[in-house]
Amino acid sequence: MQLRMSLETRLARFAVRRPYLVVGGVVAFILVCVAVIAFRIRLDSDVLNLLPQRFDSVQALKIYDREFTQARELTFGILDEQHATDLDGFTERFCEELRKEPWVVRVLDRSPMESPEGTQEVQTLAVPLLLNLEPGAFSDILPKLQPTAIKDRLARKKAEIEAGSPKAEMEMNFDPLGLVTPALKPLAGSFSLDSARPLASPDGTLRVVVVATNQNGLDAFACQTLMRQVEDCKRRVRAGWTGPAPEILVTGRTAYVSEMSLGMRHDIVWTVIGSVILVAGVFYVGFRRFRPLMAILLVLLLCCLAAVAAGTLFFHELNVITMGLCSILVGLGVDFGMLLYGTYQTGRNLGLSHEGATEESVSQLGRGILFGAATTAAAFVSLLLSESPGFAQLGVLIAIGILFAALFMMTVFFVLVGRRHVPGDHDIIFNATQRYVDRLFIAPRPVVFATLATLIALNLVAYLPIGTVKFQANPKSLEPANSRAGFALRTIMGKMPSAGVEPVLAIVKAGDAKDFHAQWSKAQERWLAARERGEIKSVNSPAAFALSPERLEANTAKLSAVDFPAARKALSEALEQEGFEAASFKGAFHMLDALEALAHGDRTPADWRKTLPVRSSWRFVLDRFLSNTPNVGAAYILPNKTISSAAEQQQLRKILETPGVNAHLSGWSYVMADLEPWSRATLIELSVVMVLFNIVLLIFIYRAAAPLLVLMASLGLSIGAMIAGLKLTGLSLNLFNVLAFPLVLGVGVDYGIYVVIAVRQAARQRMAGEQHHALAAIVKPILLSGLTAVAGFGSLGLADNPALSSLGLVCAFGVGCCLFSTLFFILPAYLWRGYR
Repeated sequence: MQLRMSLETRLARFAVRRPYLVVGGVVAFILVCVAVIAFRIRLDSDVLNLLPQRFDSVQALKIYDREFTQARELTFGILDEQHATDLDGFTERFCEELRKEPWVVRVLDRSPMESPEGTQEVQTLAVPLLLNLEPGAFSDILPKLQPTAIKDRLARKKAEIEAGSPKAEMEMNFDPLGLVTPALKPLAGSFSLDSARPLASPDGTLRVVVVATNQNGLDAFACQTLMRQVEDCKRRVRAGWTGPAPEILVTGRTAYVSEMSLGMRHDIVWTVIGSVILVAGVFYVGFRRFRPLMAILLVLLLCCLAAVAAGTLFFHELNVITMGLCSILVGLGVDFGMLLYGTYQTGRNLGLSHEGATEESVSQLGRGILFGAATTAAAFVSLLLSESPGFAQLGVLIAIGILFAALFMMTVFFVLVGRRHVPGDHDIIFNATQRYVDRLFIAPRPVVFATLATLIALNLVAYLPIGTVKFQANPKSLEPANSRAGFALRTIMGKMPSAGVEPVLAIVKAGDAKDFHAQWSKAQERWLAARERGEIKSVNSPAAFALSPERLEANTAKLSAVDFPAARKALSEALEQEGFEAASFKGAFHMLDALEALAHGDRTPADWRKTLPVRSSWRFVLDRFLSNTPNVGAAYILPNKTISSAAEQQQLRKILETPGVNAHLSGWSYVMADLEPWSRATLIELSVVMVLFNIVLLIFIYRAAAPLLVLMASLGLSIGAMIAGLKLTGLSLNLFNVLAFPLVLGVGVDYGIYVVIAVRQAARQRMAGEQHHALAAIVKPILLSGLTAVAGFGSLGLADNPALSSLGLVCAFGVGCCLFSTLFFILPAYLWRGYR
């Protein structure tokens, strides 16, 4: 250890004696960091990357987000709570304008069966469904393509129409050949168009419009660009409407990402500003000098640059949550500067030169700073065990920044302070600290007992059934504050018929089309039986769209027996003979053309993505169930009630499990049922890891059992006081701020380490007055550094990101409890028992 200390002293001496070399190296380091960040940084604003990745439910959500077209869809809600306008007329006008927008691919504002285009396009959709029928059923409908059958059907329908039958008229528009109805029959068992995506609320106050966009990328910049176009369109439509205009809500992945990425700018700016102001205020009140304050802030800026640059090299993308590292680094890294400057100030006041005071400060505190940096870095590195990519990145980057802070504060900081700097005399804070230390030397026991009684009382509040610690497992707790996209989603979902129950998502990935058809056939049979037994409310699945290659092959072979030219001629003659306009029956002719092409070996008509028009509303139906990736499909299962616990999740899983079907179940409520026990287990696991790490590290520092027990008891009591504070203040825990507990253990132990240094430093003095002065000289920066750590974490409360802000607030409260127990329990206990 002595070799390490001498190395630290030599580094400090080199920095003081060769300041221009150090400054040149720092400038070069800054340029490298800036270049790395400018050319390599990529930001990830996906909230799913804050979740632990080992859960199948989380991976299913990511598959759905990545591989289904819904990632590029926007859902608009046209809301008129007061019935103050023509909601249908406004919705129609809004949709007309949307279809003119260059960023809009297609618009769904009604069921595909309610539009003339959808009625015609259904005959294109029916072709592959027709070929997917059971071979026997397909053989039964082939005679309908005979010329005589076509003429007889049209004559019969003509007579029924003249007799006043609206059903016959609808059938002529929808299915003139009589092939579409049997082809679509399997759809009735798979889903209902109305239940699959309801577009109007029962109370008549909401209309829903779904828009597929041509958004090139899913990154934050692309989302922001698109949302600016969306907002411009909304303004123009509302401005052009006569009379009161309804509210236009919008939600979807793009809306969320745009909000989160813009909120990230707010978080970066305001949390850093808040942290810097609070830290600077504490430092200035404590030392009354600007030059060392600016030196510390410049070093911390350098540490932040180093951490972000390292993150861009180590990780493919930096999650939005990692932007909180700057505020945390400012609050934690300043501790080292305060401790070093406090000792440096004492040395200069005793007559030492700049170089001498620097060496004295580093030699006294270097070891403790390195241990403190190690415990803090370990606390944040432990977030790797959380299995959350976002928080793992945050932990690694802060750990890197803390280690850089320890190194730069012992070298670069003193270069920036400069030889000509003259520290101030001791101030009111030092004098108060001196009086407190004097009292401790005289009578430490009353302080120990009073503090112990206070901490025990708070622990009784924490662990007895007095109040409760609120735990939020609601996905809303992960949304930015006042999220417009979140409000829109909850409003739309709240007004739909299935409002009280959240659907469960089931995704099936198959190796080929044959397996895809087989899995969905088995799943559909199982889940429909569960619905009949009342175990679930409903199921909407892509089973009807899961085409069987064997059926396609067998049924296509039968088409060779059909005389399509004769069928086409018969259709034309029958339309002319019965007085129908042939132009209104293009869909029927296209259907005959498609079947003839299949008979000749062309498989294109069996591929909906190639045959349906780009603007077809039927694509919304297909895209909802079928992924962009072949043989990947999604079903939507409505349980009897929203999943709210792990037991309910397991029960539903047993109901839906189907032999031979690898279905990945998900949905926000389903995921939360996985994450709540995970968060509690992670809290215990990481806390145990940090306790063990602290014990091992402190053994090397204390080399005695009694003071180690005092420090660990103090940490335990501080955590209890922190829990009591959460109960008394009503501050809620959520899935992520439970990670504050291991962080508090890692940061809070530092103050105990610094107290050991302070007590040992005081013990080296021969006279009582010098002992008191030496102890007060270190206790003062310990107090100030604890306050700055609280300020650094507390500034995260300004963040819009709730996961980040709540983590910061809980950490600030916990660190404050550790600082209190350090100064009023550990310090007097050490002085009372004479621990060195």
